[in-house]
Amino acid sequence: MKLYKLFFVLVFIFSANAYSQSGGSIGMSDARSASMGKTSVTSSLGLRALGNNPANLFNDSLKHVEFLVPLPLPSISSSIGTNFMTVDEYNYFFGYKTTDANGKTIGRYLIDSDKSRLKNLFADGGAITGDVQVQFFAIAIKPNNDFGTIAFSMGDVISSNVTFPKGIIDIGLEGNLLNQVYNFNDTKLKSWWLRKYSFSYARSLNILPIFQKISIGVSLNIIQGFAYAGFDRVNTQLTTGDGNIITGKGDFLAHAAFSPDFNVKYDFDKSTTVKKDFKFSPFPTPAGNGFGFDLGVNAKLNDVWSFGFAITDIGSITWNKNVAEYSSNMPIYLDDLTNQSQRDSLVKALTGKAGGKYISEFSTQLATALRLGASMNINNKLLLAFDYNQGFNDQPRNSTKPRFSIGADWVFGFFALRTGFSFVGFDKFNWGMGCGFDFGFLEMNLGTPDFQSVVSPNTAKRITFAFDSRWKF
Repeated sequence: MKLYKLFFVLVFIFSANAYSQSGGSIGMSDARSASMGKTSVTSSLGLRALGNNPANLFNDSLKHVEFLVPLPLPSISSSIGTNFMTVDEYNYFFGYKTTDANGKTIGRYLIDSDKSRLKNLFADGGAITGDVQVQFFAIAIKPNNDFGTIAFSMGDVISSNVTFPKGIIDIGLEGNLLNQVYNFNDTKLKSWWLRKYSFSYARSLNILPIFQKISIGVSLNIIQGFAYAGFDRVNTQLTTGDGNIITGKGDFLAHAAFSPDFNVKYDFDKSTTVKKDFKFSPFPTPAGNGFGFDLGVNAKLNDVWSFGFAITDIGSITWNKNVAEYSSNMPIYLDDLTNQSQRDSLVKALTGKAGGKYISEFSTQLATALRLGASMNINNKLLLAFDYNQGFNDQPRNSTKPRFSIGADWVFGFFALRTGFSFVGFDKFNWGMGCGFDFGFLEMNLGTPDFQSVVSPNTAKRITFAFDSRWKF
């Protein structure tokens, strides 16, 4: 069970994601798109199109082969942070320490205005996400314009969305006030480690005379899942009454699955079989398998205007190895904190400790998202692009909150300067910044969608960076 607990701890503290440049509604993307405020629907050309809009895999470049390898720069992007609390706010509420007259270390005593301020920070939920992308390998080949472009890519993902319930903050600040109801149904946890093998094809079709060129593309994605942990349902509720009596109901459903190679033993497993220690392998046995696909269109009106549409990560994963289910649907009654039986019952109701069991399988959706975009190319020197992203679920790296973004890419010979902004959505606001170097046969890019964290680190909510390189021949 040690690895199982460690996995939960890690997704609360740090998550690493490597997902073939797929970004969902909130997730990371390639370095160029990240620099442009996560703008990519019409502007991510060539291998950068994978996971964003497969139609852009086909472009007007004279290059016939592109590939990504770990040299000279590996394709990596990383992000960890929240959507509700800055570094300054964290330090104010949780980082303050002093000593009393007896030399004992104490924290900050919150006054009423502090309590109201802290509760307001959690008004929209206390969400934490983390991403790290690593592109192991990708190659695209365009024999000629009539044939189109074919591509193959491979990447991994460990990613999570975590939301702490507002009820925890209310109890922590107010204590068990009389006749109060505390709900925990806004609790969320979704985390997974996936590997995706993507086979893509794109080509140009002259089907509407109004457009100079229309490109269509599709990616077929074979998914292997190595680990998953998540809540499917949380409807737990506590009510405080007279005489310090606490009543309510513990109601939730959670699932987990881990590769057999990880040697995980769940706490409900009473078998005497001795589990081996965790052993890392670059190719673990999958705990689940799935299939997904991406569809995209890029319509070029003229040499200036382009319009794009894509739906990415359509599909699901079925987890069927070392699968566990934790559930609880128990009444809660506590009138004596010294009563061991009542305390044990409370723990079981809140954690599902007594409801853990092996099951045959369960399924999860991929992080499906809709993407719309438009761009304006000015003399091949300045590209202005606009995107709208809408996630269809709250899987890791995704959000049902829509996101708008606008980005710019200025080209000065072999050097490019990029910036962009994104609004609303999970992150609420991002300011992207970055640059690129294109030497013809080799391109290198670096940037961040959260440049405001660099300019003003004390007001930062996230730490984000991205860099990559690709070869072109």
